[in-house]
Amino acid sequence: MMINSLKDQKEVILEAVEKYRSICILTHKNPDGDGLCTALFLQEILRNKSIKSDIVLEEQAPDVYDFLDGQKRTKVFSNHMFYDLLIILDCHEEERIGVCSPLIHTAKKIITVDHHIERASIPDSTNYIDTKTVSVGAILYKMFEKEMNDFPAESALYCAKAVYTSIINDTDNFVNANTDAETFLICSKLMKYGIKPGDITEHFLLSKPANELKFVGESLSTIETYENGKVLFMHSTQDMLNRNGLNGRETSKLTRWTKGTKGVQVVVSMQEVKPNRYRMSLRSNFIDVNKIAVKYGGGGHEKASGCEIKGSLEELQNMLLKDIREQL
Repeated sequence: MMINSLKDQKEVILEAVEKYRSICILTHKNPDGDGLCTALFLQEILRNKSIKSDIVLEEQAPDVYDFLDGQKRTKVFSNHMFYDLLIILDCHEEERIGVCSPLIHTAKKIITVDHHIERASIPDSTNYIDTKTVSVGAILYKMFEKEMNDFPAESALYCAKAVYTSIINDTDNFVNANTDAETFLICSKLMKYGIKPGDITEHFLLSKPANELKFVGESLSTIETYENGKVLFMHSTQDMLNRNGLNGRETSKLTRWTKGTKGVQVVVSMQEVKPNRYRMSLRSNFIDVNKIAVKYGGGGHEKASGCEIKGSLEELQNMLLKDIREQL
């Protein structure tokens, strides 16, 4: 069932958290700064209402979220887990849940809040999708802003940090095309809770170890351009990750290093996840990359989308080039 009103979806959430005894907050596999930070934000909202909830992830939260106590506040999925209520954030499709998807089949109630273009919703779930709001963190902030104003200062600050991180994640620190007037309005409101944007940006976006920067450099060295420089391809391999002692999480934001490249209209980053299988990240302000991602079982936004497909690097590159040319 699709809910069209923010107010109605808030009522659905509040009624459900009061009704069900065990509550799990989920996000998509390979969680990012929107999905995970929004989960931490919602958990803190519920904690202030004396309602216990678990955030369950496929694996331990990355240390980049230590400034929000990400590892302490989350649990790693195991097969013995089950919950009455699932609240899924930044996602509304079962296939994007990954390892945690068995929790869907034992839950009595499933609620999703997302801002990605609607695809195959989880059966019998109650869904709210707002593709115009910059991040799911911003959606929940609009839901619970009044409650935050009554929180103890420390708790309100924590919530504000989480929401701000969700925004800088999905705007890439305000340089993406989805940055709008509402984005800055919400951020200005978050300032009253005492956040320090520079500190959050340093913790979340800038504090990279030297081996990760070496990996980024290797990935950037693979850049090739096509269509008179309008299309940029780059890739990373498991060998690059292994050589630099990394585990793969570092591939999620590679496209940000190519942002603003002169003359480029479409960026494709291809990350090897196993032999003959790649995760694609597509970015463009000129074509609808979501159409391409959906064609291969992925999805996201019109200007930023992704998918995971099988094939050799050369095969996939030729295939995607054909799709891109049809829109350019």
